[in-house]
Amino acid sequence: MSKKKFSPAERYAVWTVHGEKCWLCGEPLPYTDMHIDHIIPEKLEGTEALKGILEEFALPLDFELNTWANWMPAHATCNTKKLDHVFRPAPIILRQIEHAIAKSKTTQEIHDKYLSRRSLSIALDRVIEGIENGRLTPEQRDRFIAKLSVEHERNRSPEMHHQPIFLSPNLTILNEDKYRYTLKGPSGLIGTRPKGSRIDPSWDCPNCGPTGWNGTRCIQCGHLIDPD
Repeated sequence: MSKKKFSPAERYAVWTVHGEKCWLCGEPLPYTDMHIDHIIPEKLEGTEALKGILEEFALPLDFELNTWANWMPAHATCNTKKLDHVFRPAPIILRQIEHAIAKSKTTQEIHDKYLSRRSLSIALDRVIEGIENGRLTPEQRDRFIAKLSVEHERNRSPEMHHQPIFLSPNLTILNEDKYRYTLKGPSGLIGTRPKGSRIDPSWDCPNCGPTGWNGTRCIQCGHLIDPD
């Protein structure tokens, strides 16, 4: 368990710059499921063992463990399995450290944008709030999703441009046009939800609230509405 308490700006920057994927398994990483992992474990800070490990990795002895250069995004399950394991300096691990070091400046820039562009941080916070506790009205949720889509696209790494935004296991924004969102639910079911400030209440699932629909089936919980 990390002693470092990561701020929302730090979490967003690390997730965004490193392609919104888990560095341990390489799979897409939902924002709400993200841990920030220390490549070289934080527990080594201030220990005699750290010097030898830094030498093995050809890193300077003043290399700091709580910096962008040592932080990578990971699934909660992947990070829990890794715990405080120290990897050997294999080429793939060395490349990850080199990548994190090379991206440090960009990560700091994204962090600063998150703090300075309140529209981005507010939109992300509100969408996550809506996902986790359902307190947003459908109109509020749709408005913040639209704002987040625009703001986040500006910050994404090139390979992620125009890709789905994987915010949680329950909500992936696949696409949008002038009138509707295309969403994917946790089981992979794809459906749509209209945009606008006056969405008919029938678009909300009686089981799980605001959702998208694939025909008469809710894409989040699978609830099926009897067409009769």
